[in-house]
Amino acid sequence: MNHSLRQRRPQAGLILPMLLLCLLVMLLLGSSALRAALLEEKMAANAGNLQVAFQSAEHALRFCENQLQLSPIVIPLLEQRPVAVGDSSKPYWEIADSWRNSEVSVAVPRTAGEGLQPAAPARCLVERLQFDADLQYRHHVQPPRPAFRITARGTGASSASVVLLQSYLLL
Repeated sequence: MNHSLRQRRPQAGLILPMLLLCLLVMLLLGSSALRAALLEEKMAANAGNLQVAFQSAEHALRFCENQLQLSPIVIPLLEQRPVAVGDSSKPYWEIADSWRNSEVSVAVPRTAGEGLQPAAPARCLVERLQFDADLQYRHHVQPPRPAFRITARGTGASSASVVLLQSYLLL
């Protein structure tokens, strides 16, 4: 009887610290998986937001191209020249105020659609291009045809995402 009591030693309670350690490891793995899933969701939302901005800008670009081909032209035509802003000069499309001024840019009517809608209506501005008289290709185009640079600005579902697109149109 004395021999059987010696074999039974009191346990030191090793199960509880091991269980707590395993729970801590599972908690860290779960939180890192949750963080990765949230990051991927934000990336997907940003990609969708950028796609809305791109589609809005492309719609504005096509709208202004179609308006230029109509007669009479009802959108403002700007001369191709840099505008003085502070100490430097910039083209119209690089100046933030150009996109709020109705005398410079045109707000494009929205299209009804499903899904995300742009935060602000897309806008476009049109510059009449001026060619130098000494260019070689000028001799082949008689009389000179009007050419335009069209710049469109679209915003995504939030105003944080903005896309600018440009095209050139020769009538």
